Amino acid sequence: MSLFNSRFYDFNVHKDSTSITELAFGAKKYGYCGIAIVNSAITNEDKLPEDFSIYGSVEISGKPSKLREEIKKHKGTDAILTVIGGDEELNRAAVETEGLDILLQPAQFNNVLAKAASDNSVAIGFNLGSLVRLRGEARVRELMIMRENLKHARKYDLRMILTGTARSIYDFRSPREMAAIAGIFGMTKEEAVDAMSAAPLEILRRKNPDYIQEGIEIL
Repeated sequence: MSLFNSRFYDFNVHKDSTSITELAFGAKKYGYCGIAIVNSAITNEDKLPEDFSIYGSVEISGKPSKLREEIKKHKGTDAILTVIGGDEELNRAAVETEGLDILLQPAQFNNVLAKAASDNSVAIGFNLGSLVRLRGEARVRELMIMRENLKHARKYDLRMILTGTARSIYDFRSPREMAAIAGIFGMTKEEAVDAMSAAPLEILRRKNPDYIQEGIEIL
């Protein structure tokens, strides 16, 4: 069976001038079965294609103390919690606070932070949209960050998440294209597929009200 027969998700989609309905149908066209909409209310008026799911996502930014407060405030909800990575102090606050789902594109990441992320089941996100949009030295810097983060993710067996950070239907890339872009910084095709299918599904599983902690379930 082809790797690309999996069910794919993008957990960092932004509703700017495009409606949630348009984003959903656009994502479906490109081969996704679900997306998470960042910091936007989802209503019953939003029409979805058949066999497609929309999830709520809270993107948290700010000083380390604020990050901790916001993560704790939203912990236990069904919102997918994402922190936009930054310097070491910010990243440490993020991965050491239980309840965070994704640390996206941390600029300064190391073995200590990777171990904390592993202990708290935080996935590391790779923003492929930045590679598409940036040029020259800025793109080279992003590639270097991704290669370093991939190294730490592999060493500590962290879940990895791929996103295109789409802000319109024109920003979506098919899962095959996403995997090809991820290959530029060394991610294997299998890792890329997992980062768009199994890893998002694991985050959703942990959001289930019956989930208590790893190895324990309600019968």
